[in-house]
Amino acid sequence: MKRAWWHRLLLVALFAGTLGAAVMFGASSVNTWFDQNAQRADAEHVAVQLEARIAELADEIDRRTSADGVRREALCFGPYVEPGTEVYAVMGLSGCVEQAPDQ
Repeated sequence: MKRAWWHRLLLVALFAGTLGAAVMFGASSVNTWFDQNAQRADAEHVAVQLEARIAELADEIDRRTSADGVRREALCFGPYVEPGTEVYAVMGLSGCVEQAPDQ
């Protein structure tokens, strides 16, 4: 039995529509993947920056909690003075005065 021409046209149109819908959904999925990939890369960049900051803070904690660091903090910010040390206050200054490196 021979099919009518409109039947073939209908099948071709349905096939083309299905193919077009698949391409549209695929393109949408690819765009979503690209967006997620960009967000992941941004998150990894932020994570690297945070890890570097954590390392800096860990070094600062190690420096301040060492024997010399505790002694320095006590002398600079606490009411502790070593015998023979002259104590004076400068208006607007809190803590120790850092010596400038020799140039």
